[in-house]
Amino acid sequence: MALAVDETVLAVDLDDDVSESEVRAIAERHHVTLTPNSPMVGVDRVYLATVPTSEAARVLRGLSAESDVDAAEENREMRALFVPNDPMYDQQWGMQRVGLPRSSEVTCGRGATVAVIDTGVACENHGEFTRIPDLAGTRCLPGWNFVNDTAHANDDQGHGTHVAGTIAQTTNNQLGTAGVAFCATILPVKVLDARGSGSLADVAEGIRWAADHGADVINLSLGGDGHSKIMDQAVEYAHRRGVTVVCAAGNSGRSVGSPANAPLSIAVSAIDSGDQIAFFSSRGPEIAIAAPGVAILQQTICERGRNRCEQFASWSGTSMAAPHVAGVAALLYSQGVTDPDRVRSLLLAHSTPTAHGGSERELYGAGVVSASAASDGVLWSAGVTRAVMLLGLALVLALWIRSKKGELTFGWIVPAVVTGVGLFFLPQFVGHYVPGVEFAMRPAATWDVPLLGAHLHRWLPFANLGIVLALVGLGFSRPSLRSPIGGVALGTASFMLAELVMRTGFAPLGSLLYLGWIALNVTVCLWVARIGIDRKTR
Repeated sequence: MALAVDETVLAVDLDDDVSESEVRAIAERHHVTLTPNSPMVGVDRVYLATVPTSEAARVLRGLSAESDVDAAEENREMRALFVPNDPMYDQQWGMQRVGLPRSSEVTCGRGATVAVIDTGVACENHGEFTRIPDLAGTRCLPGWNFVNDTAHANDDQGHGTHVAGTIAQTTNNQLGTAGVAFCATILPVKVLDARGSGSLADVAEGIRWAADHGADVINLSLGGDGHSKIMDQAVEYAHRRGVTVVCAAGNSGRSVGSPANAPLSIAVSAIDSGDQIAFFSSRGPEIAIAAPGVAILQQTICERGRNRCEQFASWSGTSMAAPHVAGVAALLYSQGVTDPDRVRSLLLAHSTPTAHGGSERELYGAGVVSASAASDGVLWSAGVTRAVMLLGLALVLALWIRSKKGELTFGWIVPAVVTGVGLFFLPQFVGHYVPGVEFAMRPAATWDVPLLGAHLHRWLPFANLGIVLALVGLGFSRPSLRSPIGGVALGTASFMLAELVMRTGFAPLGSLLYLGWIALNVTVCLWVARIGIDRKTR
């Protein structure tokens, strides 16, 4: 419905547990009609209110004073942040700048899910819309369309498909272009229309929806001017659920806009092929990291997604920079790093200096994102930490067994290494894509990541006392299996202690319960290991 020139639409974010009667009471007190922003209102309680422009400030003050109102503000327009650039390039300089193909020797992002909150993604055949060929091998989950309130997040503009390609374009398929995390899964969320525009309320709901539907990383290549409390709260909501939120800084050439200026988002600026800050890139203290954002080539749609129209387009903008960072974040999740604060610190710590030595933090943040440095860094730091933990616990157990006049067996060694450490050095000799290498290089305690997804890894389904006790029940009665089972128990204990030291795991139930759970698991696993490894206990 078209607005009258003297009307303003307000976005009102209520407490998630507010009742329908309380919603009506709030509306009556302020003489407004609160209409749901989308069918998701029962979960996120985001409403719209249309008021005379002359009354908007007064109504906002009144609504903001309500205890059941988290935030209320004008439902501003959010826009896709890209600048079309006609010339085509025969190579993707951005992929080389961030460290491909080296990073793909370590991980390709398998098990990680990235939500692309944008104009939609051309990754399904539905009605007049078709899946573009260079996303044919990329896994896409069912998404949501907040523009039309349907389950089909089809792209009718092209921006979202281009962004998704940078993150996870099908690679090594003898077609088109490559993606940073080409084994990652895309979760399409449409919040922008065919003009590349959308509302603050839709974007905020899109963030919450993605966080509740399995996203590990959210990419927001969009934004608006100023600051938004509603957007801050949506980003915080995602962060509390273990999601890393990556945002384009903006294309104003001035201050960073929303949602990139949310405290818990990762704001990304854009550089050109000479590592110079792009003239359009927004700047300020909120900038966390820089990434390639000028003349970025990917496959996308044309003719609004109809008639099977496809093109390889070279576009520029912080919209193109952000997905490079989102892709690298997905690589980290696929390596078992599930805590968003840790993901952020690793991205920044492993960023690289600019080629010209420029280091202004308001332009480049910590530096230029590096997929190779980040994935290599996690591979070696995690591998060495786990190996040291296993060696230390093995030494403690050996001394314990000797003090009890026991006899140490050696059948536990291989199961302990496989469970708790893995052959993490293998990528130095052979890529993870060689059959079997992806599992051999990682500890069995993290096999759930490629099999079940990084989102479930926070619960450590393959590293807990339940598996160890099940093995005890199934095989401890056979003397020949006791030592291998003891090795699995020891590997599990060392892995969990390493997780605690590295702080890579997200604690869905809070830090205190997380510590208690690890302590219980380590205690039980060490008890089983001590019995299994000591020959004289048989």
